[in-house]
Amino acid sequence: MSYLVTPFEVSSRVLAGSVPVRFVHIASGIATRHSDTIDAVFLAGGRKVVVAIPCATLTVLREREQRNLSDQQLAEVAAAHLRSTLESGYDPDLAELRMTDSEVREVARRLGFL
Repeated sequence: MSYLVTPFEVSSRVLAGSVPVRFVHIASGIATRHSDTIDAVFLAGGRKVVVAIPCATLTVLREREQRNLSDQQLAEVAAAHLRSTLESGYDPDLAELRMTDSEVREVARRLGFL
């Protein structure tokens, strides 16, 4: 499957100048990192950054709230979250950005997915 997340640039408080960000892929974190997440992988300024979306949040949305987020929507949620955290000072050298339940919901609502 191919998912489209348009490459973007972000002005980061941590890194000098603008940071080019490119989406690489989305995959189950269970398979690659033994983590109960869906991982969206990006290159931010040439560095790999994983935005980890908790499966527990997606399960609650699906089973209790009858809301399904597609892989495309999850990639867009991850991209929006990465953009905002880079703008607010996140250091991409940390390599992993774990989203909380409330962050997933807030970004998905802002994008019109919930």
